[in-house]
Amino acid sequence: MKTARLLALLAAAATAASLLPRDAAAVPVFARKYGFNCTMCHSAYPRLNDFGARFRAGGYRLPGLGNAEKTVLETPPPVALRTSAGYVYDVLQHSQPPDADGKRSTVELAGLDLLSGGLLGPRVGFFLVYVPGIPASRGVAEQEAALEMASVVFSGLAGDQLTVRAGRFEPAYAAFSVKRHLSLSGYEVYGYSFPGGPTFSDTQTGLELRGSGFWPVRILGGVVEGSATNRAEDPPQDAYLRLEGVVGPGEGQTAGQRLGLTGYLGRARPDVLVAATTDRAATFARLGADASLNGAGLNLAAQVLWGQDDGPLWGRDDRTDWWGGFAELSGSLAPGTVGFARFDYLKEPDFLDRSITRFTAGGRFYFEDAVALHLEYSHRMTAVENVQDDPAEDFIAVRLDLAI
Repeated sequence: MKTARLLALLAAAATAASLLPRDAAAVPVFARKYGFNCTMCHSAYPRLNDFGARFRAGGYRLPGLGNAEKTVLETPPPVALRTSAGYVYDVLQHSQPPDADGKRSTVELAGLDLLSGGLLGPRVGFFLVYVPGIPASRGVAEQEAALEMASVVFSGLAGDQLTVRAGRFEPAYAAFSVKRHLSLSGYEVYGYSFPGGPTFSDTQTGLELRGSGFWPVRILGGVVEGSATNRAEDPPQDAYLRLEGVVGPGEGQTAGQRLGLTGYLGRARPDVLVAATTDRAATFARLGADASLNGAGLNLAAQVLWGQDDGPLWGRDDRTDWWGGFAELSGSLAPGTVGFARFDYLKEPDFLDRSITRFTAGGRFYFEDAVALHLEYSHRMTAVENVQDDPAEDFIAVRLDLAI
């Protein structure tokens, strides 16, 4: 009953928000530099549109106007801030172990990022995201200090057909950005790996090349540091390759139909909690297929990902397989609003006898380009063999997202 009342409050808040006046405003970093509204690059902040995808891929240069660009020394200081605050309700039931059950119902400040980006030279761009450490207190969510992204992009190489990105960044093997998606609830399959292993949700330190001269197919590939279970002296051992193509105009974000294939091969030392007797590196692989389809103002994003890990990474002798995916439908319901609904499924390795399903739905209303009221409900269920009451989670959020 309490969940039903909270859902009714969400609906009432969305209705009230739709009646409020709305103006456009140019906000952070790139919008201030060019005097644009944020909608120039974002179909629904923080999700990029086709123009924004080209802008990012091109090293933060305006497509077709690279020679007229200004560096960070010729523009306003390229610094922005993102945060959100609001009501969060999160309840866990029938968890394993049982004492993990719990409920959170609070109004809090959740998350604070500092961003910077721009051009260091005509063909050299950069992007940086720093997450400051914040201790937990009443009304403030805890976060650990981290340099989430810090990369330099060399664009316009090989006759404008090649871009090189170096540093810490969100790799291209994640076909759908975890940092710029609409929901607060993450993609289940992107957040999964062997104990201590790298996930597709992680940013990585490495080198990535993007070739765009093979129309309609683009080739992206790179080498990254990989698993956190490796030692500091271990060289980068993880490599990936992605092929993607777009049919029709656009980048597959808000126009055109994008299809992609991704392969990832890495080596990692087992986590000490699952394989205390050995730390020899073992091999793991990922293979993914994805699609981003657009029509009638709607976007359908779909991803399937298969994983295969050597046994020692799970503390076993035999090789382990798992797979999962998601399908997400999003689109504008009315001027200044966007809605989304997603279904996630994850089949864990057979020896665990578990599978995960999640359903997420919500919407965002934009008072300004980068000021949004966020409403979301997500239900997560873990099906466990020979367990009568499956573990479940219900998550509800009413938050205000702000970027300045």
